[in-house]
Amino acid sequence: MYLDPEEEKMLDGEYGEAIAMAMKTVLRVAEALKAERLVRVKNAHISGISYKNIGDEGLQFLEELAAKGGRVSVPSSMNPAGLDLAQWRNMGVDKGYFEKQMRIINALAALGVKPTLTCTPYLYEDISYGDHLAWSESNAVLYANSIIGARSNRDGGPLALFEAIVGRAPLAGLHVESNRRPELVIDFTSVSKEVEEQNMYSVAGLLVGALTGNRVPLVRGLKLSKERLDYIKLFLAAVGATGGTGLVLIEGASPENYPASGVDTIKVDFKMLRETLDNYSGTDEGAIVLGCPHLSLDEIMDIISRLPENGTATRKIFLYTSREVYEALSAYMPKLREKNVYVFADTCMVVSPLNIYAGKEVITDSGKAAFYLKAQGYKVKLVSRQKAIEMAFT
Repeated sequence: MYLDPEEEKMLDGEYGEAIAMAMKTVLRVAEALKAERLVRVKNAHISGISYKNIGDEGLQFLEELAAKGGRVSVPSSMNPAGLDLAQWRNMGVDKGYFEKQMRIINALAALGVKPTLTCTPYLYEDISYGDHLAWSESNAVLYANSIIGARSNRDGGPLALFEAIVGRAPLAGLHVESNRRPELVIDFTSVSKEVEEQNMYSVAGLLVGALTGNRVPLVRGLKLSKERLDYIKLFLAAVGATGGTGLVLIEGASPENYPASGVDTIKVDFKMLRETLDNYSGTDEGAIVLGCPHLSLDEIMDIISRLPENGTATRKIFLYTSREVYEALSAYMPKLREKNVYVFADTCMVVSPLNIYAGKEVITDSGKAAFYLKAQGYKVKLVSRQKAIEMAFT
């Protein structure tokens, strides 16, 4: 494999132990992927930072890496943590859990990673078409590749961190133009009206992920455009939950337009959608959880506009977003709490101790949340966002 002089110095330890370790790891992955060289990355996003997910072993790894002098060489951000840093007591989190989660965040911050604590870096980072990235959050990778036209593989959290330290990623997978061509066509034309009218984009995403696996699909017949960010986010997040692909070419939304000749076509009918949705009809009870991926400011303002003027929700509604959006909503918080609506930042329903503060039965509009929460033993019902709000007030 070709290494430029700077990369050779990194490998030889001339820039320190942490950089040498990071370069060795990146090179092992590159060799496994049969990459001929590395490519410089512009930005990194690190997932797997919740103490709930990585535990004491992950905490120790990050602290040791920071102690060795590791530091990222490109702008880097981090995924949601296992709690709201300001409201963790309201989540029923004990002090020991909070302290270990803060040690994880502090170790990453010592490495130079911005404590953004959101899964939607594409809303905040300066990312453009053709940029090479080291991102490790599935919905973010899918959005960057599919909607922006950036280039990133679905890296694991530790690999993305090592890539951020050396500023390089293997030139393989979705970093390579020829690997971004459609390998399968999934056609929603016959059910396009139903998907739009019933807001079944999460269901469509779960189906696409299951049908696609690790291949790159071209999706036709879904009325998705960049103007409907909420639909696109829910669709791509669901794809990432049930499939391993990092790129979905969406007609009308993706900037890349490749021919799809000589590949199989799957025509989706309503039965396929219904069978997918039936996997997530486990309850009509429990709290409403919205915000996987994190809600944007516009999305939360839209939710607020849908709340009835009078009355209080008969069940709790939890909204999850970034700290930046949370602070912009400070004037709305008292009225939202009066309506039994609670906003959390820094975390989400999947990586926080949801069973403690919301119970084991929940209703959501997110196919990704439904998939992972069901796997964790929750009873989950998947509905549209509007339906979830209506259920809360009836």
